[in-house]
Amino acid sequence: MLKPLKFIKSQKLMTIATRGSKDIWVANVYFGVDEKSTIYFISQKDTKHSKMIQKNPNIAFSIAWFDPKNHKNRKAIQGLGVCRVAKNPKEISTGIKLLYKKFPDLREILTVKWILTNAWGSKIWVLKPTHMKYWDDEIYGDDESEEFKF
Repeated sequence: MLKPLKFIKSQKLMTIATRGSKDIWVANVYFGVDEKSTIYFISQKDTKHSKMIQKNPNIAFSIAWFDPKNHKNRKAIQGLGVCRVAKNPKEISTGIKLLYKKFPDLREILTVKWILTNAWGSKIWVLKPTHMKYWDDEIYGDDESEEFKF
């Protein structure tokens, strides 16, 4: 699990896919990740993807990178997981601290108090992966990937 976690920690943007009763939606979110591979991101509660997560917490996600000078040097995570709004100030604080690591400028505005009271309805979301496929040309060569279940 160390290989995909190292890659995830090096990235900042994740694409999530949510499912409603009639349609599917994708969104890009900034994120942080802890040592247990739990992913935290920030998003307003009334966005299309957030409303869908509240009705169906099972989502898909992807984090991708490639070397523009070498199309054979690619890395990506494709995964499934269960997502929800952070339940308490401790979870909110954990998510915020992880986001600070990737986005230090957020320290000026992003606090537990702000998350609990902001007018936009921005929340910290917690994504617990259940399955991940790690694709890495450098590590796996022709085998390309390895799968992990949680």
